[in-house]
Formats: sequence, structure tokens, C-alpha cells
Amino acid sequence: MSPPRSAASLLLGVIATLAWPVSATGEDLPAASLQCLKSEQFAEREQAQAELLAWTRQRPDTSPEALYQLSRTADDPEQRERCLAVLRELVTDEFLRNGVGYIGFRMNPNTEAVNVPGEAAPRFAMRVLQVEPDTPGQKAGLLGGDLLLGVDDTVWHQDDSSIVVSDKIKSFKAGTRVTLKLFREGKVVELPLVLGRRPAAADLLQFGLFGGLGGLGGVPMQASPEAVAAAEHAARDDYFRHWLAARKAKD
Repeated sequence: MSPPRSAASLLLGVIATLAWPVSATGEDLPAASLQCLKSEQFAEREQAQAELLAWTRQRPDTSPEALYQLSRTADDPEQRERCLAVLRELVTDEFLRNGVGYIGFRMNPNTEAVNVPGEAAPRFAMRVLQVEPDTPGQKAGLLGGDLLLGVDDTVWHQDDSSIVVSDKIKSFKAGTRVTLKLFREGKVVELPLVLGRRPAAADLLQFGLFGGLGGLGGVPMQASPEAVAAAEHAARDDYFRHWLAARKAKD
């Protein structure tokens, strides 16, 4: 018969167990953070959730599955709820990465001819009317009054419209690096930028009526910050619901 273990050795065994990562569906989640999700102290639970989110964000390809499993099977309801909250953040990250491209400006609805010095034939451009604050366009230095000659190797034709330009921008995924070809102060200027994600509120109205948000032309309408925030929140919720539904269908 094995001799009884001392209290000290038992304590060391518990600490070692908590420090060892928990494996779920091929991904090792940090057991110490998971354990603290069940803490009686609210601050400790909040800190553990933040640490778990930071840890899983470094492993976006595998950690969502592990979190999904724990959100359904963990014995403690607080742990299940907080794993689900972390999973929601990871899926939201995916939502932001997978959006269509967005610059954030309003333009005239039709092209205008531009005579570039040294070129025999005129080019066609879209005039930028307004650049929205805190957007990829504003951060890259796009200005109201700029004439947009093209995006990368795509140029505009005489019968093109702002819808053609907008569709070209939306053909790229968010996070794509593109180069805008501009005519500014009598010179052709190249402006590189990384596309953002098209805000959900941009789709509330069509044909540029929400032009500043969607990057289209037309008559701008004022949208309250509450309406914009609500549309974005609803889009994220909808994406997460579809993600969960698709994952549950595999069970």
C-alpha cells in the first residue's frame, strides 16, 4: 500500500494541475485563466477573461473551437458564459477581417474629364467632395477636391459613375493595400492606403443617400450616431448568430 501523501505534496499536485494547459479539440487553453473565470472575485474573473482573450487572439485558427466546446460543456455557468463572451470577440475579429473594402469618402456621381500635362488624351476622374473623419481615406491623406483617376490599375471611362467606383472598392476585402491615383494641384499623385471594413450603416440607404458612410455620391443625409452604432451592433450580432448556427449544425 502506498504511504499517505502529505498536505504539502497534495497542494503541489493541485498547483501543477492548474498550471498545466487544458487541451480541447487540439488547442491548449491556459488552465490558470480558465480556473480564474470561476473566481468568487469579480475583478479576478474580468482579468482572467481579458487574459484569455489576448491569448486566444494569438491563435485565431484553433482557439475558437476550444472556446466553443467549453462554452457548452464547462461545469461552471460563469465559465461557460465568459468563454462564450471571448468566442464572440474572436468571431467579431473575423467579421471585421472579412468585410468588403472601404475608404470613407463622398464623390460626385459622374466622371469629369481631366487634362493631365504632357498627355494628349484626357483622363476621366471622380471628384472627391468630402472625406469622412477617422476613416482610411482621411488617415492616408485623401482630400476634398482631389480627382480620383483610378485604383491600382483600374481607370475610369467617360460613362462611368460613382457606383462603378464604389463597386470597384468593394471588390477588395478589408485590409487590402491599394494605391489611389489622384490628380491634385496639376499633378498625378499616388496615394497608398489600407482599406477598412465597410460599415454596416452604409447599407441602410442605397444610391449614395448615406454617401459619407458608403463612399458613394448623391445627396447626403444625416444619420444619428445612435443609428450608426445600432446598425453596426446588429450586423456583428447577426454574424455571430450565423457563426454559431453553422458550428452547431456540425454537431
